[in-house]
Amino acid sequence: MVRSVEKYGGFYIGRYETGDLEKDIVVVKRNNTDIYNQSWYSAYKKCKTLKGKNKHVETDMISGNQYDRTLIWLIETGNKTKSQIAFNSVEWGNYKNATFEYENTRGGTETKIEDKSMMIPTGNTEYTKANNIYDLAGNVWEWTKEARGNCRVRRGGNKYYTGYYSASRRYDTIPGYNSSSLDGFTCGTRATLYIK
Repeated sequence: MVRSVEKYGGFYIGRYETGDLEKDIVVVKRNNTDIYNQSWYSAYKKCKTLKGKNKHVETDMISGNQYDRTLIWLIETGNKTKSQIAFNSVEWGNYKNATFEYENTRGGTETKIEDKSMMIPTGNTEYTKANNIYDLAGNVWEWTKEARGNCRVRRGGNKYYTGYYSASRRYDTIPGYNSSSLDGFTCGTRATLYIK
């Protein structure tokens, strides 16, 4: 990955939260609701399948460094402020205390109201978009490759919490946990791609 970044000047990040996590081959596409309930081990393995048979690219789970670099890029381009990234991401994320309109899976418009925790299909509202990347803040936690001791780090906050669980904060979690093993814990991942 480092050689690819040096040669080509960057990496690609999935526009949407990685979906079809219950299937053998995952996807990065809009309107997906199968984006959570994965242990770190499962999400890590499934992100590797995105490349399919393409021998010219590698796909992977996002690293902590790549996640941070993406957030810094949002600030550098003027899309988000440091405060919106580091302190309170409610103005652009699906958190319990956010209110916004989104498109449901049937193509209709619904309103997510404050104090109601609900996951939305990935990429289905301009409210959660930043530089054409959706749902970096809120919706579901996102596993990263970053490790702290025996734990793995999840990022971005989720629908059960307020925007003070900002896009930049880190949370250590045992990598075997998923939604069924920890109440209120909904974790998916974001994929990255780089050229070989």
